[in-house]
Amino acid sequence: MRVVTIRDVAREAGVSITTVSRVLNHPEEVDANTAERVQAVIRRLNYVRNANASNLKQCHTGFAAVILRGRRNVFLTDLAERIVSLGRGTRLQFLLEFIDERADEFMAARSLYLERKLSGIIFLGSNLLGRELDLKRLDLPCVFATVDASALKLSQVASVGVDNYQAGWAVAEALVRMGHRRIATLGYFGGEADSTGRRLYGVRDGLHAHGLPFDEELFVDCSFTLQRGWDAASELIDRGRPFTALIAMSDTVAMGAMKALHDRGIRVPQDVSVVGFDGVEQGRFCTPSLATMSQPAEDIARITLELLNDMRRGKPGRHVLLDGLWQPGGSVQAIAGEQRKTEAGE
Repeated sequence: MRVVTIRDVAREAGVSITTVSRVLNHPEEVDANTAERVQAVIRRLNYVRNANASNLKQCHTGFAAVILRGRRNVFLTDLAERIVSLGRGTRLQFLLEFIDERADEFMAARSLYLERKLSGIIFLGSNLLGRELDLKRLDLPCVFATVDASALKLSQVASVGVDNYQAGWAVAEALVRMGHRRIATLGYFGGEADSTGRRLYGVRDGLHAHGLPFDEELFVDCSFTLQRGWDAASELIDRGRPFTALIAMSDTVAMGAMKALHDRGIRVPQDVSVVGFDGVEQGRFCTPSLATMSQPAEDIARITLELLNDMRRGKPGRHVLLDGLWQPGGSVQAIAGEQRKTEAGE
């Protein structure tokens, strides 16, 4: 006679193994309709739980991992702190894991899952391209914060973040309307499934919509550190190709770039306007203050926890897109009439 396993119950009920476990151990934390559906499958299949395995698993179900991709990403570090702070009132304990921005976050997730038998994972700054199979193998609630994971049709996956593509488009359009035509960019494309990639694609398409090319000679690939922002802006200057505005894919890169411009005697914003992304606190204390397309960090942290807790109760994952918030700063200005003519080649 074949033994019915918890995996059989999960598959038959159309939920994750974690949800079945919670129905067995903490039914009050699971959506009533979902719990009833799981209990009906348990009765129909005559599932009998393994007491030893159940006891072992219960020792490890109070942990959720927060995996931050980008060790020195100021915005993501702040977001992680907000999530942990807001989550203190829940039954969860959080395990923070910092990895390099081009490292494999799913490998880190598998390692943590094997160590602590997690009941959920929050990914900050992840790249989802081609990773659906990895998520299926994890088989537990996963929330992607700052990344749109709606393309992954998995019930145990949720996401919240700004519409990075639209935000990139809006920044490009704002600078074009100010009269800028030669616009430099710093960051890395990665891919369209990567949040940073979405920003750059938005900038590129926003320029194209106004009849402007995305000039590869005015783009430098760089990681998100102050030093790389300084290095990348210095490389742009050394190329000798003029530009009147610079869009950095993070505030950290933008602040490094502003320092490089200052070191080379280039004034911000009189000679070059600079815009960042994220809205980190440090940007307000630059001289001049940094103009940026900010992410509503408190809202993202709150919704992240709501999505995780909903899935832990058996509800399917949802995907939430928020609007980026334009924060004007002293680092941008419109081009005067005569300069606009020069920019247009008149």
